[in-house]
Amino acid sequence: MKKIYFLFLVILCLNGFSQEKELTIIFRDIETQLPVDEVTITVLRTKESFVSNSDGVVKILLKRPSYLEVSHSSYKKFIVKSITLEEEENVIYLENTINKLPEIILTKDHPQNVLKGLVENSRNKLSVPSNLRVYIREFFKKNDKNILYNDGLVNFQILKDKSSIKTDILVEQNRVLGILNEKTDKDIYGYNLNNLMENYYKFKYLDEILDNKIKSKYDFQIKSYPENEDYYQLLVKPLEGEEGYLFNYTILYDHNKRIIVEIDNFIDSERAERNFDYSVSGKKNVYKSAFKMSYRVKGNEEYYLVYAKEEIGFLAKQDKEMIKTEVRNYFVTNKFTKRLFTYDVKEIFKEKTLLNRSNTILTDFWNIDSGLVLTQDEQDFIDSLTEVVEE
Repeated sequence: MKKIYFLFLVILCLNGFSQEKELTIIFRDIETQLPVDEVTITVLRTKESFVSNSDGVVKILLKRPSYLEVSHSSYKKFIVKSITLEEEENVIYLENTINKLPEIILTKDHPQNVLKGLVENSRNKLSVPSNLRVYIREFFKKNDKNILYNDGLVNFQILKDKSSIKTDILVEQNRVLGILNEKTDKDIYGYNLNNLMENYYKFKYLDEILDNKIKSKYDFQIKSYPENEDYYQLLVKPLEGEEGYLFNYTILYDHNKRIIVEIDNFIDSERAERNFDYSVSGKKNVYKSAFKMSYRVKGNEEYYLVYAKEEIGFLAKQDKEMIKTEVRNYFVTNKFTKRLFTYDVKEIFKEKTLLNRSNTILTDFWNIDSGLVLTQDEQDFIDSLTEVVEE
C-alpha cells in the first residue's frame, strides 16, 4: 500500500512539472499604485525575456518552476520564485529606490569623450556571436486611420564581420494585416531588418552626438542616478538658441563596467515644427520621433539587446494633399543564447521588412510567445483591420 501511495505521488509530481503553467503578473508602483511598463522579466533557467506593456501586464508560460529576475532601470532589481505566484492575476509592487536628488558628476574628460569611450567599450563587450529570438510588432496609421499591422518571430544570428556586424535572419512565423497601396503608401516603412542589428549593436543612433562638430550645439552633462548607485546618466540636449533638427538624449550606463544599459532619444515637438518645409512635394516633415533601447547585463558573460521601441510621425504633401503617417515599432528579445544554429543558406531572409513576406502562422505566437502582451487599444487596432479583411 505504501509503495502504491509513493508511486501515486511521483506520478502526480511529474505530471505537475510537465504541465505548462501560465502566469499573469501586473506591476505597479508601490507609492502611486500606477502600472509600470517596460519591466523586464528574465527566466533565469531558459534566458527567456518578457516585457510589461503600458498596463503593467506580463504573461508568462512556464514548463516548470523557475526563478524570475525582475528589472527596471528606475526600480530595485530582484528575483522571485514562480511557485510563489499562485493567483490568477499576481500584482507585484515595485519599490522606487530614489532617496536623494541626482548630483552633477565632474570628469577630467569632456562628457562627449566619455560617451565615445562608452560606445567603444560597449561595442566590444556585447555578446557576439550569439542568437537572439526576437518578437517584432509594428503599427501603421495614415491620416489617423489604422491601415497596417505586422508582427513576427525572428531569429537573428549575430556574427562579427571584421569591424562590423553580420546578421543572418531566419523567420519562424509572421503575419501582416491590412493592405498596402504601393502608389499612395510608398512612404510606409517598418524595421529595416538588414541593418537593424548593426544599428543597435554599433550604437548608430548615437552617431550624431559623437561628431566633434556638434559640441557647440549641445549641452553635455553627467549626473548620478539615485535609482541605481552603479549607474550614471549622460544627458545631451540642444543648447538654447540652436536651430535645426536636434534630438534630446539620455544615456544610462554602468560606470563600473563602462557599458551602456539604456538609451532614450526624442525630438521636442516645437523644435520639429520649426523645421517643417512643405515646398518640396513628398518631403517628410517629422513632427514626432522617439526611440528607446534597453540592454541586459548579467555579470561579465551576457550583454545583449533585450528591448527596443521606436515611434515616428511625419507629414508630407502628395498631389497637393497633406498626408499624415505614424509608425510604432516594438522589439522584444524573448530568448538569448550563445549557441549558434545551423541552417541552409536558402532559409535566410534577405528582404528589408516582414511586410514583403507572405503570412506564416503556425501558432498564436503574438500571445505569450511574443513576450509582450497586447493592450486593449492595440487589440482594437488589430481587430479593426481584421474586420476590413472579413468584409
